Amino acid sequence: MINFFLIILLNFLFFKNYLIISKRYNLYDFPDNLRKKHKKPTPLLGGLLIFLNLIFYIFLEYGGFLSFNYFSTNEEIFTFFCISSCFFLLGYYDDKFHLKANYKLIIISVLILIGMFFDDNLVIKYIDFSFTDFRLEFFSFSYFITILCFLLFVNSFNMLDGINGQATSYSLFIIILFLTLKIYSFLFALLLISLIFFLYFNFKEKMFLGDSGTMLLSFILSYFFIKSANVSSILYSDEIFLIMMIPGFELLRLAITRIIKKKHPFKPDNNHIHHYMIDKFSFMNSFIIIQLLLIMPYIIYLFFSSSIASLIISFTTYSLVLVFLKKI
Repeated sequence: MINFFLIILLNFLFFKNYLIISKRYNLYDFPDNLRKKHKKPTPLLGGLLIFLNLIFYIFLEYGGFLSFNYFSTNEEIFTFFCISSCFFLLGYYDDKFHLKANYKLIIISVLILIGMFFDDNLVIKYIDFSFTDFRLEFFSFSYFITILCFLLFVNSFNMLDGINGQATSYSLFIIILFLTLKIYSFLFALLLISLIFFLYFNFKEKMFLGDSGTMLLSFILSYFFIKSANVSSILYSDEIFLIMMIPGFELLRLAITRIIKKKHPFKPDNNHIHHYMIDKFSFMNSFIIIQLLLIMPYIIYLFFSSSIASLIISFTTYSLVLVFLKKI
């Protein structure tokens, strides 16, 4: 109980002083009337909030203050924290100086490679499916597949952070799923509390996640997706795919569109589905529709117990929504 009291106190103190922090480190997102349509400079402190909560969790875990240790060894905890810190710092640097996409891809790949070197459970050696006993082994391609999956997850998640609350609300959906499945419960209970605090300020345009937030959150979530499949076998690979299906399709669609137009596949533009939504509907209607699209594949899977049926229905719905948005 005292741990949760300290968590709430930590978050309360952060939000009480967030303006002082943003001024001290000059961490703001400035409107440009193109992709960034907010009205005034807004603190980019979502990543710092998550990072401070993560430090608090690591302190409790490493110090033996939790009744149950979620990591098997201290080396595993240390590796997780170091790589998480690097993702946060990479995002912080990108917020301040706008790092080129190619450099980010290289740095992320190196960080994941280092993580796999120190933690073998982070390597995707095979994938299992809910609908068959067949196991797809990757053998010598395991390291490449793992880096590719991380890159896809991080970039697709980053593309979600286009309108207020979108990436955060989707993260809350995944975190609640993790809590339901009892995956690293205390860590995700902590993140749940901090993100609910943040969401209130985010909707009021008083604070944004920033790249530091999306980078850190995407690494944490992808890390435990892999752990849930590799170590505990709680989630099948096709279930994880369904959870990330719509962001993944959106990433693929945007990358192909940009390549056709002879642009960098990861260069930001106004062709995201949330941009189409905002142009046609109110913010709240756009937000609700997108969130329903994001959670739809996994919800359909729960109803029909068929990942193939969910894939067909969800892809068809996503495609029809895009066609509709482009025609009206």
